[in-house]
Amino acid sequence: MRVGIVTALVLLSSFEAAVAQGIQDDPRRRRLVLPSVREATGCIAREALNEPGIEGATRPGQFRAALAQPMRRCADEVDAMIAAHDQVYYPGYGEAFFQGPYLQDLVRAIQRRIGPELAQRASEAAERAAVAQQPNSGFSVAQPAPKPVDQNAEQAKREAEEREVDAMWQRARQANAAPAPAPTMSTPAAHSAQQPTSTDQSGGGGSALGGFVALIIGVFVLREAAKRGARKRRYERLMAKYGDASIVDRIMAAEMWQGMTAEMLTDSWGSPVDRDREVYKTRTTETWKYGQTGKNRFKHRVVVENSVVVGFKQR
Repeated sequence: MRVGIVTALVLLSSFEAAVAQGIQDDPRRRRLVLPSVREATGCIAREALNEPGIEGATRPGQFRAALAQPMRRCADEVDAMIAAHDQVYYPGYGEAFFQGPYLQDLVRAIQRRIGPELAQRASEAAERAAVAQQPNSGFSVAQPAPKPVDQNAEQAKREAEEREVDAMWQRARQANAAPAPAPTMSTPAAHSAQQPTSTDQSGGGGSALGGFVALIIGVFVLREAAKRGARKRRYERLMAKYGDASIVDRIMAAEMWQGMTAEMLTDSWGSPVDRDREVYKTRTTETWKYGQTGKNRFKHRVVVENSVVVGFKQR
């Protein structure tokens, strides 16, 4: 009897994991959230280039620590990315994605974006140092003219970034790193396999650990500040729309009730995964479906008649 129960639980968890993975791999949903992921990563990359000492952050621990302040300055973009995932997938998915695949891949993604610029800075610094060491012969060194911007190269770079962001889900899946809320952050897979911080031969183990702890604290502060700011902005937006604190409180609590409008339902639960529509002479009836658990299987079906909720079914 116990063996049967255990087997049933294992099969059920495997089925739920397969459904969650299927939702995660849905290319249509990934295309919808791709712009927000690209915007958040691009913001962090731009801010990282302005971070003092970023050129010298060559070790993984140092680079992770250097990203703490850029992430704080990009709190709005990160919050928008999380909100987009919650809207397209389901509430809570955005935080799980941020804590899971996104942070695991962030160091590699930022290094890929700003690596050429850092290499150019290092080369220019070496050239300036070499010139400074040469005896002054009375001649000035001509500076090379700036290279014209290659529009085709810029477009190719943008397309490559889009493919790289889209491939993040595949790398996370292969590394068995499906989104799941995590109290701590894992070392990015690209560095954990090639450059483990525990084997740092230059005596930088302490600084790497300190950088890792600093980044964890930074991420925690960033997320808490972003959550509070996002909740305040959302409350103000809903109050401006409805002007009724009781309605806004119920929407903020993700409630659903008979008599609420379709717009209130969208603000509370987000857009439905699917919907059926029937048009009659005097009314239009729609069934909004939420929480997909399988093929044409949903946890919630809400009946909306003439843009007003009149009933619901829950499994």
